[in-house]
Amino acid sequence: MKTNFHVKKKDLYRLPWSMNDNPIGWVEVTDVCNIKCDGCYRLIMGEGHKSLKQIKEEISFMKQWRNCDNISLAGGEPILHPRILDIVSYIKALKMKSIILTNGYALSTKMLSDLKDAGLTGFSFHMDTTQVRPEFKKKKIGSEMELNDLRIKFAKMSKKAGLNASFGITVHDGNLEEVPAFIQWAVDNAGLVNGISLITYRTMPTQGIAYFSKGKEVNVNSNSLGYTSGKDSSDETQKITSKQLYALVRSHFKGYEASSYLGGTVDHSSIKWLIGNLIVSGNGKVLGGYGKKAMELIQSIYHFTKGSYLVYPHSKVGKEIFLLSLFDRPLRNTFFQFLKRSFINPFRLFKPVHVLGIGIIQAPDILPDGSIDMCDDCPDLCVHEGKLVNSCRLDECRIYGEFLQPRPVISKKPVEEDRLVS
Repeated sequence: MKTNFHVKKKDLYRLPWSMNDNPIGWVEVTDVCNIKCDGCYRLIMGEGHKSLKQIKEEISFMKQWRNCDNISLAGGEPILHPRILDIVSYIKALKMKSIILTNGYALSTKMLSDLKDAGLTGFSFHMDTTQVRPEFKKKKIGSEMELNDLRIKFAKMSKKAGLNASFGITVHDGNLEEVPAFIQWAVDNAGLVNGISLITYRTMPTQGIAYFSKGKEVNVNSNSLGYTSGKDSSDETQKITSKQLYALVRSHFKGYEASSYLGGTVDHSSIKWLIGNLIVSGNGKVLGGYGKKAMELIQSIYHFTKGSYLVYPHSKVGKEIFLLSLFDRPLRNTFFQFLKRSFINPFRLFKPVHVLGIGIIQAPDILPDGSIDMCDDCPDLCVHEGKLVNSCRLDECRIYGEFLQPRPVISKKPVEEDRLVS
């Protein structure tokens, strides 16, 4: 995919999040799930639901050592945990927000109401073409657009219950060209959708790479880790990057602005988290976005007043975002667009404005020398045996007791002996 749009770190605000001061705490409450997703980071190993006591300990750990604004409840499928309401209530008691990462299949109207009463902030729904969903009679979904009716169903259910709703997909070579259509769906329903996330598909290649644990080579395959692949690390189907996705979005949405980022732990040029937004009028017209100064002010003011950095606002952001236009050029241009349209039709002054967040996440990359480029100051660290580990590689710790160490396999071609000609 070739475009003329390039993202530059100097034009972005480097999010000030760190290991000990991070707005997100990732807590996995179960490894039980009701839907299989290709490339899923989590194996069902029979551990089942964690006890409420253990979950509370992990949440308290996050509060103490991560200074979290929000706890992301993950799995497995968190909705299946029998004490999910107690878990959400405990998070609220500690004065943090909570988001449930879910495929939505087990949700009911009553469950939504009960979760709202318990203090839930909202949902991050995962529905995409990597899944085999029971609603489709266990058939593989061929197009992202086939899932829009299901997405809007859960968006409306969440809205009615007073809960936020974001939607994410795993981006791979099979659905890359559908990304603009997925974003357009979110724009068309900006009154219901808080944000979308685009996660690049990654696996651990088993061709050309050997893996070691405690100094000994281990046999890594699909039976031992769910995110392995028989493909080589150079396979182009796994090389979609955050920068490519940024360019794709920019080429279809003129007003899109990327405001902030997190880099990699090894490759100085990589962008692992890229946060952007579209500001949409009440009738679905994209007005523009906001830039790095607005994001810096949002994070700084929130930390100054609340004591932690911000993620997942309690309610949708509207016209109040324009208050920051004095300090942010892209937002100023967006505000002028809003005023221009309102001058043509003054009734538009009273119409709502919606901020639609767009998060692009580039999963871990194995580099040619065997090193792994992770997310710098990863927001999705979870607790394992009293330590913080990257949730996307937790299964390595569960199975091998540590992160595996990859090494490139150097092929040795046989050297033919020189033959003397008599």
